[in-house]
Amino acid sequence: MPEEFDFSELRKYLQGQMDMGEEDLLLDEPWTLTRKKSAVPAGAPRPANPMPQMQRPANPAPFPHHSAPANPAPIPQQSPFQSPVQSAFQQPSFGAPAQPAPSPRPAPAPKLDAGLTIAPRAVKKTTAAYELADSIGAFYDALKTDALYARAANVVRYEGPEHPRLLILLAAPKPGEPAGAFFQSPTGEMLVRLFGSLGYAPESLGVTYFYKDAPRALSPILLASLRRMLTKELSFIAPEIMITFSEPLFYDVFSKGKNFNDLAGTALDFNGTKTVSLVDAYAMTTDKQLKWLTWKVHIPRSGLFTAAK
Repeated sequence: MPEEFDFSELRKYLQGQMDMGEEDLLLDEPWTLTRKKSAVPAGAPRPANPMPQMQRPANPAPFPHHSAPANPAPIPQQSPFQSPVQSAFQQPSFGAPAQPAPSPRPAPAPKLDAGLTIAPRAVKKTTAAYELADSIGAFYDALKTDALYARAANVVRYEGPEHPRLLILLAAPKPGEPAGAFFQSPTGEMLVRLFGSLGYAPESLGVTYFYKDAPRALSPILLASLRRMLTKELSFIAPEIMITFSEPLFYDVFSKGKNFNDLAGTALDFNGTKTVSLVDAYAMTTDKQLKWLTWKVHIPRSGLFTAAK
């Protein structure tokens, strides 16, 4: 039996769009959407079913049945003494069959002196300077001495209150964007309006960056070092929720073992910090479809923002 689909929710959505009028059905930011007054009088009846439904035929055509032929071709008989597969090498007619070649014996293991002991190899674990920092200022000063940022002209620092309700994590500072002025940029202002619609005041938002200078291709070992740096930084910032933006950043933070399309908008955990991953904030600034995807699908999926409404 073919699967039946329920289009009731889609029908309600399209009916709501029809009520808003023909112009500007979708505003640029869905979190600022306002409903227009309907041109239809209040007492006028509405059509009961604005969208036609597909009717199933009463007597669907039966599926064709393939019957076996009346006189199938006879199967050739095979002699019981005939081998189904001819060997590449024929056995001689007389005499015993050839014996398989003996397999070589493994070499004996070297014997060790009973009085000889092998000491375990000592692995020395070094502690990075930033891991010993006791304040967020000392943490950033220690990053400048780390091999990853030794040649960086500047190490971008956290911008926001001491303990933000929402921490925005971006991949790296955008070229040409003034340091410490993210929330005055077009992308920052858009995010302020978005989370303001969820009940988060502008002064409760903070922003930091995974790469403190510029994004670059790193080995898994160096990416693990950046994750440890982020963990140490979060111990000082202590946000309620951290929000990462963009699919590449998702894999930098959570590694390749997770799938962004499956987990975008879901409630995650990064070393004890509640985390939600969303699409690229800079691309969302000019893309209306990404805004609707974030507002209608990803943000409701997490379940972390309902209490702030």
